[in-house]
Amino acid sequence: MKDYRELCIELFGTDDETELRKIAGRLRGGRRKALSEQDIATIIELQKNGKKTKEIAERFGVSRQTISKYLNRPLDDAYVMRIDFMFRQKVCTEIYVDFEHKQIRIVNRTDDIMKRAFGVNENPTWEDFESFLEDRCFPRTRAHRKALLKGIGVDHFDPLQIIEKTKGRMAEDNQYLNITRKARIAL
Repeated sequence: MKDYRELCIELFGTDDETELRKIAGRLRGGRRKALSEQDIATIIELQKNGKKTKEIAERFGVSRQTISKYLNRPLDDAYVMRIDFMFRQKVCTEIYVDFEHKQIRIVNRTDDIMKRAFGVNENPTWEDFESFLEDRCFPRTRAHRKALLKGIGVDHFDPLQIIEKTKGRMAEDNQYLNITRKARIAL
């Protein structure tokens, strides 16, 4: 028969009852309270500074899925589209689009201005957004433009339609766009 004191020392490094209770308290299961707004701000800052989701999750004692949930909040009511400007697997800028009022809102997820959708511009206008979309397409004046459009399944030069087909990929960089549309309820 095994001595429980020896087993406790082997498993937990102590046989002191107070220490064992502290360890048991830390190991107790159950749901953790929601993260505070300060925690969320810290999470976003850590991600901007290049920390991986796994590292952030370990720091806060939650799962990677929980961290992803806070980093990828749903669209609010006015915005019907979210465009993530990506560098490899990292979201650099979230762009929220309201077509009805021709407004956008952005959230930069990196401090590297070269990887941000609008660089140093923290408050881009609708015109800035339209320029950004056009910059992520082949030029309007490109030779054989009609054949290119036909090849991707677009009937005229519309930057948003082109980007939806090509993800805004360009030969000169590793950035691209992920587009999420909010589903509308049919009445």
